[in-house]
Amino acid sequence: MALVDVPVVAVDQESNFTFVNKAFEAEYGWSSKYLLGMPVTVIMPVHMQGAHTVGFSRYLATEKSDLLGTLLPLQVTYKDGHSEVANHYILSTKQSDGRWLFAAIIDYPEKNVKV
Repeated sequence: MALVDVPVVAVDQESNFTFVNKAFEAEYGWSSKYLLGMPVTVIMPVHMQGAHTVGFSRYLATEKSDLLGTLLPLQVTYKDGHSEVANHYILSTKQSDGRWLFAAIIDYPEKNVKV
């Protein structure tokens, strides 16, 4: 699996999409044109959105997280409305213009894709 084949997204400190690659578009059916500027919660099941908002706010306030740099099995909602679990590898960087988070979304092992 080449890096170009891995769905990757980036969000800003407001939790809004700033980058969506072609692999993400192809896998999940969302267009970058639609997602850019939208909240990342658009691709989350409703029952996960509140926890994300609380956790993201806490991370921005404390700059501490046990989740960054680890594989996290999280649900992703496809454009057609169904959700599936996929491993997320999330990294963060702080720049002069704010904090940015990047996620590589790797198919869950049950789909027979090597992680």
